[in-house]
Amino acid sequence: MKFKSCAILAFAILCIVFTKVACETEPDKDDPTTTVTPEPPKKTPVKDSKLCKKCICDIQNNFLDCNEKLGDWFSSDQWNDLTNGDVVFKTIRLEHNNLTTIPALPAYGVENLYLAFNQIENITLGAFRNLSELVNLDISHNKLTTKTLVPDVFQGPYSTSDYKPLPKLRSLNLGYNDLHSLDGDIFEHIPQLEELVLCSNPFQIINKNAEVAISGLAYLKTLDISYLEIDELPETVLHGPRDLNTLLAAGNEFRSLPDGLEYAQNLIHLVLNENPIENLVGDNVFPNMTSLKYLSMSFMPKLYKIGPGAFSELQNLTELILSDNKFLNEFDELAFSKNVTGGPYLDYPPLEHFFLNNCNLTVLPKPLLVRWDKVKVLDLQYNPWRCDSSNDYLINELIGHVNKTNSILAKNVKCAFPDELKDVTVLRVADEHLVQTPGASLVWIGLLVVLLIVIPTVVAAYAIKKRGCFGRFRRSDSVANRALYNRTSFNEDFHI
Repeated sequence: MKFKSCAILAFAILCIVFTKVACETEPDKDDPTTTVTPEPPKKTPVKDSKLCKKCICDIQNNFLDCNEKLGDWFSSDQWNDLTNGDVVFKTIRLEHNNLTTIPALPAYGVENLYLAFNQIENITLGAFRNLSELVNLDISHNKLTTKTLVPDVFQGPYSTSDYKPLPKLRSLNLGYNDLHSLDGDIFEHIPQLEELVLCSNPFQIINKNAEVAISGLAYLKTLDISYLEIDELPETVLHGPRDLNTLLAAGNEFRSLPDGLEYAQNLIHLVLNENPIENLVGDNVFPNMTSLKYLSMSFMPKLYKIGPGAFSELQNLTELILSDNKFLNEFDELAFSKNVTGGPYLDYPPLEHFFLNNCNLTVLPKPLLVRWDKVKVLDLQYNPWRCDSSNDYLINELIGHVNKTNSILAKNVKCAFPDELKDVTVLRVADEHLVQTPGASLVWIGLLVVLLIVIPTVVAAYAIKKRGCFGRFRRSDSVANRALYNRTSFNEDFHI
């Protein structure tokens, strides 16, 4: 009985001790000096969510692909799966889902958002305000109009005085919509934009509002105005973005080179494909563009002539694409040359890639370029080449260089003239010497002279010698020599 009482007493003492320790270690919630650190909420495994059962979740590459997977925008539960998930998808694709509007999107760390190929007609004001990491936004191939695309759709976070710009947005694709113009202030919330795509909108004219909007993008580097149905380009469009290095202006109605190219002094890449420019002659030649390295003028439906000085002011050009110009049959030998230094020699751009395939050229003049050997890729295929002495350099020099650098490009360089060499490859003509050079013709003429004159003369002389005629000639010569000698002696005596 005594032992039992001791045990109970000991247990009571232990309880008092543990209670005291617990009270000392547990923070007093009512004590204002006590700091309580809440536990961070547990992240939900995104790969196990319902969203990832419907869409493709590439966890390793932070990529969410919901193309053709949705009937509408994410539900609140699906947004919760994303915002509370253990992975932040940097790229989200929501294309081909028949979305009709863009709501105000919740805060999320997406960088690349693709909403193309939907039926979007409206965008909620400030729709992207909470996407602070957004860099690339693609809303092409939708039904946006000038009326619905207003500046405030690109509002950034709200501050006490005004809305801040979207801090990181650099690329905006508005192509393939129903835009006829742009609000002059459309980009006021995204002034840091570096890439703007407007292609395949029915502008027909760059009016003053659109001109103001585009020219105000001081940091713009790439501008795509292809297929806008425009026939001229205001000068200030290219004058404003001083860092513009790529201009895509294919598929428009330009009948001459766009005005204002001279203001695009930092332009490196220029594409003018599918414009109805007929020639590059006279005043319609490229202005001084010292930074331009890449120029493409392919599929031009009316281009037939490239005249002297057409590319003379492009002295840093390294790649020129003039392919698929079905009427191009004249290329002046002075198209590239320029006297830069004022000395006795002409200067030429350092072309490395030169495409002239699928045109209507018959002759390629040697003086067109001086350093043909520096051209790494030269495509001359599918032209009706003339295989005679007028095309001597192509046949006897250039085709060998093409075959050496890229043999595939030499296979379809074929003769169209004369008829006896039609469809024969120029390489075969060169290898089998089917066409002689003018110098070689002179050699043959010389050989004929030797055969027809010198050899008969030698044979006749040999026959005369055999008959002893040379003896008489020698005697006659000795008489003549004596007469000459006597006259000489007479003169000598006279002088004495």
